[in-house]
Amino acid sequence: MGDDVADDHLQMAVVLGARSNLCTRRALLSVREGRMRKRVGGSRPGRRTNRPLDFDLGAHAILRDYFGLDGEPLVYGEDAFDERFRLPRPVFNRLFRSICNDPAWRRTVSATGRPQAHAIQKVAAALRVLGYGEPFDGADEYCRHSRSTIDMYTRRLTHFIIDMWASKYLRRPNAEELEHILTCNAARCLPGCMGSIGCTHWTWAKCPKALAGQFKGRNGKISVVIETVCDEDLYIWHWFVGWPGGYNDKNVLAASPLMLDVNDGMWPPRIYKYTLNGRSRRLLLYAADQGYPRYAIFAQTYSKPDTPR
Repeated sequence: MGDDVADDHLQMAVVLGARSNLCTRRALLSVREGRMRKRVGGSRPGRRTNRPLDFDLGAHAILRDYFGLDGEPLVYGEDAFDERFRLPRPVFNRLFRSICNDPAWRRTVSATGRPQAHAIQKVAAALRVLGYGEPFDGADEYCRHSRSTIDMYTRRLTHFIIDMWASKYLRRPNAEELEHILTCNAARCLPGCMGSIGCTHWTWAKCPKALAGQFKGRNGKISVVIETVCDEDLYIWHWFVGWPGGYNDKNVLAASPLMLDVNDGMWPPRIYKYTLNGRSRRLLLYAADQGYPRYAIFAQTYSKPDTPR
């Protein structure tokens, strides 16, 4: 028993000696390199205290400016609301009603017993970042949030929108909706057409300098390519965004999930039969411009439809 205790003490002494040697070497290296290591610790004298963020004042300013408060007229009308939030007021109200009762967005109380920010401040700050591409600390003085808080709630807002409405809006048409689209297009002398496909370049005004060369298009502007499919009611059934502005329609199509499903035979359904130019077909098609390849799924228009040909 005594030998075991002695061995344990000896091993402990070896470990403590190695740790002391390591700390000494680190201190010598720090002095040699001319730098001082930061002292690790929590709150201590001399540290800057947290800024006194008045959350009630921030929420009051947002409600007063955009919604009116205590019977006073609102400062910014409908047009200004659309420009500042980049979405109509009914869409904002629907988003806020869905998100205000979520536990991650409710007003909470900190460990010190102080009430935290309102849900309206978190949503407004996140929409500022998404709508304007401004830095996370850009809305600090108005929405009364720190940089890390706005960063966190911007990510939470995007995840919430995807989880809430992706299954309803970010999808392809079902059988009933596709039947309606085909019927409307057949009445417009476009049998078998599921809609129009096209790409557009969205200007990226706040693009980081590290990505500027990659996202610069042939016109010299920094942009992001967006591929969409919409019907005659301008309802978007496909949305593929994020490719650099130097890409064209064919480059984006090669990586588009829509085309990958077409190649795998998962889309479009082959249960519909129609006649086009005297030929019976089962492969539905999209109306496209001359920038797309001559595939059977694309019906390209004439570049000069007013000529005799």
